[in-house]
Amino acid sequence: MLSDREQEDLVKGLMATAEVIGDQLRPTAAAYMVQDLSCYSMAELERALAGCRRELKGRLSLAAVLERIDDGHPAPNEAWAVAIQAADERNTVVWTTLAQQAWNTALPLVQAGDKIAARPAFLETYARLLKDARAARLPASYTPSLGFDLTSRNAVLTDAVSKGLLAHDQVSDHLQLTAATPAFNPVALLTGKVEASPDANAKIRARLEELARELAA
Repeated sequence: MLSDREQEDLVKGLMATAEVIGDQLRPTAAAYMVQDLSCYSMAELERALAGCRRELKGRLSLAAVLERIDDGHPAPNEAWAVAIQAADERNTVVWTTLAQQAWNTALPLVQAGDKIAARPAFLETYARLLKDARAARLPASYTPSLGFDLTSRNAVLTDAVSKGLLAHDQVSDHLQLTAATPAFNPVALLTGKVEASPDANAKIRARLEELARELAA
């Protein structure tokens, strides 16, 4: 929650932003906007206003500010770029629950071969869901949709965990385990030789050398 001083600064910031883009915002209107924005941090709001100054022309609205608050929800076109990958069942997709719901609207059109119509259907649904989520102050929640290409799945899930979109516990059962490297050369062992693998540590090498001496004796 913004402090009284921060709310005063936000009123000034809103009015100044409106002026920069060619609009005029009265203090009373700015104060009403602050009531709906005060649950966000000042840093988030300053970034949102900077976005408004760069992108808007002629009018500053509460919706325009809310759209530019970084709450983890991807923009509609960004969400579509991720969702359309789910059209190929080989692909593993990590998307928000909103994108997944919007994709369910577009999927029948995609399956009918009409991706051109699917895109606006997705964007319309996603924009509505996003508006409702932001009105309810709901942050983005990510979930995986697993494809059958195991190599791609591993890379996508690992990347999502590294970016903090998914917790490791969410996907650990779906990650491929890297095959363990043997500590010795099994082919050489068939000829009676004990050869340590390049990745074997010093303790294992010492034990293998001891084993080699026993075999030689």
